[in-house]
Amino acid sequence: MASPRTAAFRAAYRSQIAPLYNGLAHVALIYLIGGAALWYAIQHIHAPRWTDWLIVPIAAIGANVFEWFLHAQIMHRPRRGFMGIYKRHTLAHHQFFTAQEPFHDSTRDFRIVFFPPYALIGFLVMAAGLAWVTSLVWSANAAWLLVCTASGMYLNYEFFHWCCHVRDDRIIRFLPFANTIRRHHIAHHDTSLMMHRNMNLTYPFADWLFGTSDLDRGLLGHLFNGYDTRFVKTARKPRGSVEAPSLVPAAE
Repeated sequence: MASPRTAAFRAAYRSQIAPLYNGLAHVALIYLIGGAALWYAIQHIHAPRWTDWLIVPIAAIGANVFEWFLHAQIMHRPRRGFMGIYKRHTLAHHQFFTAQEPFHDSTRDFRIVFFPPYALIGFLVMAAGLAWVTSLVWSANAAWLLVCTASGMYLNYEFFHWCCHVRDDRIIRFLPFANTIRRHHIAHHDTSLMMHRNMNLTYPFADWLFGTSDLDRGLLGHLFNGYDTRFVKTARKPRGSVEAPSLVPAAE
């Protein structure tokens, strides 16, 4: 049961969602765009060498660190030029979903679970720029594999985020990686942690690398932690961390 404050914010936010909004169409459009990018890139890959495939883990790690940076430094910090992202995430998403009530109630709530489709287009434009550079210094196959990896990581992000906020976890609790990120992200929605812990939303690699995880485990322990809470740090707030903003019950 949501608190009166959370319930009031949810009601206000939902009242501002366009009547014609369709959550399933929102998700379908994201996966249509991402799937089309994957399909188009795959058509251009011809007889890749083993060295070309090395771009896949490099791009995946790069996307994971970029995801961490964007979440920690843009989505949770009021930066000039990026206030819209900050307001949508810190001041709206984190009021709509709390650690006590992290679940959505209907597909109309997908409006605040999934990024707008244009965010994927912007991400693909950045990936295309990196791919062009990769084609010059590496190979055309590596460039197209980079686009494939970037598209796949974005769709992975959206799926895992949904896994974190869907109420029914009868399947998710048994899915490796998805169960780990579900616990990881719900803990992030605790206001005492949200500004400085658990910034990854695919795999908690960058959180482990930069010491921003709420777990005291090695890399494999982080990746396969699941719902285990035995390794949660007792002193979870790092020195010099930024305080969470005072959240008021008003829609974005």
